[in-house]
Amino acid sequence: MTTKSVLPLLLALLAPLPAAAEDTAAQATTVLPTVQTELKRDSSVLPYARVNSLLAQLRQHGEGLFRMDFRIDAEKSKMAPADVRMTVRSDDADYPIRIDAEGGLELPILPEAEAKTADFATNAAKGQLAVRGTIELTTPPEQLTMAKVRQIMRVGRTLREELLPWYLRWLFPRLQAVRICSATPSWELEWRENGQLVGLPLPVATGEPDPDARKGQKARPCALLTGQENWPDAARLVPPAGTKLSVKL
Repeated sequence: MTTKSVLPLLLALLAPLPAAAEDTAAQATTVLPTVQTELKRDSSVLPYARVNSLLAQLRQHGEGLFRMDFRIDAEKSKMAPADVRMTVRSDDADYPIRIDAEGGLELPILPEAEAKTADFATNAAKGQLAVRGTIELTTPPEQLTMAKVRQIMRVGRTLREELLPWYLRWLFPRLQAVRICSATPSWELEWRENGQLVGLPLPVATGEPDPDARKGQKARPCALLTGQENWPDAARLVPPAGTKLSVKL
C-alpha cells in the first residue's frame, strides 16, 4: 500500500463520528455506574503523627543509613493485602497509599502541623487491619566496611538516645549489631596491610535468628558485627550471593 493510499484511510478514521454514533457512544459511557469505596479513619492501625515524626527524623538525622519499611501484618490482619484500600487522611487532604503484592506500603512525610490531624483511612472494619514497621539498612552488602558498621552504630545510638522523644523509641529500638545473613556462610572481610591483601573469615553467630525466615523454612546462618572489633575501618565485606544485611535490635 502506498503513502497516498494510506492517508485517506487515516483521515477517515480520525474524522468526527456521525451524530447517531456520537449519541450511542455517549449513552454507552453514561450507563456505567461509578464505583466508590468508602474509606474510614482508623487510628488503631498505627498513630500516623508518630510515624510521620519518625520518618522525618530519619530523613533529617539518619545520614541516609536507615529506612523504615511498613507493611500490612498478615498474621494480625483479617484482610488480604490485595483487598485493602488505604490512604493517609488529614484535615487538609487525602494521600493515597500504594500497596504492593506483599503488603508493603509507601508512606508520605507530611508537614508536622498537618500530621497531627492525620490517621490511616481504610476500607477495613475497625480493628481488622494491622500495620508493622521494620528498620532496614540502605547499605548494599558489597559496600559494607567496618567504617560503615561503626557509623551505623553511632548514628543509631544518637537517634534513639538523643534525638527521638521517648514516645517514638519503641519504633526505633536500641541497635546491638549489624547482622549479615546468607544461605552460604562464607563471608569474609578484606583489607590491605603493608601492601598485602588480608582476608578474614567471619564466624557464624550461633543461635542468631534469621529475621527473614518464614514458618516452615530453614533459617539462614548469620554473622554479627558490632563495630567494636579490632579491625581497620577499611576492612570490606566480601559477601556470597544472596547476602542480606539487617540490624540486630
